[in-house]
Amino acid sequence: MLGGLAMAARENKSGFDDRLVELFRNRAQLKKAHQALQQEFHSLEEKLKNAEASTRRAEERLEAIERLMAKPEAGYNGLVYFQLRSLWRACFDQLGVFAEELRKQQEDRERKKQLQNFNKDRAHRMDEINDLIRRVKDEADEIAGEIGELESRESRLRGFWNYFRRREVAARLGERKSEHASARTRIEELFDRRIKIESEPRPEFPGLSVEGRRIVNIAVIAYAQHLYAYFSEGNIARLAREAVTRPIQDLKYGSEKDCTHLIDKIQQLTLGLKDSHLKAEGLKEMALEIRRHAEFRNGEDTVPAASSLDGMLTGSVLAGPRTNVLMDEYWDIYEVFLR
Repeated sequence: MLGGLAMAARENKSGFDDRLVELFRNRAQLKKAHQALQQEFHSLEEKLKNAEASTRRAEERLEAIERLMAKPEAGYNGLVYFQLRSLWRACFDQLGVFAEELRKQQEDRERKKQLQNFNKDRAHRMDEINDLIRRVKDEADEIAGEIGELESRESRLRGFWNYFRRREVAARLGERKSEHASARTRIEELFDRRIKIESEPRPEFPGLSVEGRRIVNIAVIAYAQHLYAYFSEGNIARLAREAVTRPIQDLKYGSEKDCTHLIDKIQQLTLGLKDSHLKAEGLKEMALEIRRHAEFRNGEDTVPAASSLDGMLTGSVLAGPRTNVLMDEYWDIYEVFLR
């Protein structure tokens, strides 16, 4: 009786301990979940503060523009300002289209090269295994011929006086038949290997190589430099950069006549922006020069260090206005680069 009560007490204590452990485990999980929710809350709170700050800055800029545009004499100044910003976006878009075209072309080249290497390697392995099949098959045919001769010889050895010679031939015949069976098995295995090689799927394209992305990015730099030179007429490129880096109230473009002249020049140059000859003229030579000067921080970096292109600004054999489009971040070029 007492033993039964003690056993029941131990079982109750064991069950209580298990529940206690489970409660502590649940408490730890709840604490961890609570900490994760707190971190998420603080992160969202920070994002909200940043969004509110951005909204306030945008509202302040809008109010400044409204106050400025309320003045009749500032109207033309505002038109020039927004024309320049529009030109900047047009150049950015043009760079993006150019980079995408080059990316597709480079991917096509690298994919073709990958498939050529795959097919070449597979053809080499197929030649090797076909040669091996031929050699094993020749060996099997030779053994089969010897087996035929041994069988014919065995059939001619009659009588008890040929007993030992017949036994010797039979032993040799058994060895050769075993070798022939092994050769046939080997041939079957080789055919299976050949079928496996023939049915290998084409490899997945891993994406552009580091070198491929560098090729595209250097061409983009060349095109950005070309756009700078193209819009340097009337100092439009520099004015466009000022328009996207400084507030409108800090910029003045002169009298109504001066502003009208600038607007006409901006529109004239923008209309010629999409002409196909702009992309081809001198870009190859420019890209080669950039490649000669470009230095990368490490083996995986796909964008040259901006400082490495300073040497292009002096002693160049190529004509036309120059600037370090990376250092000055012309046309928001860093947003176009392939990483």
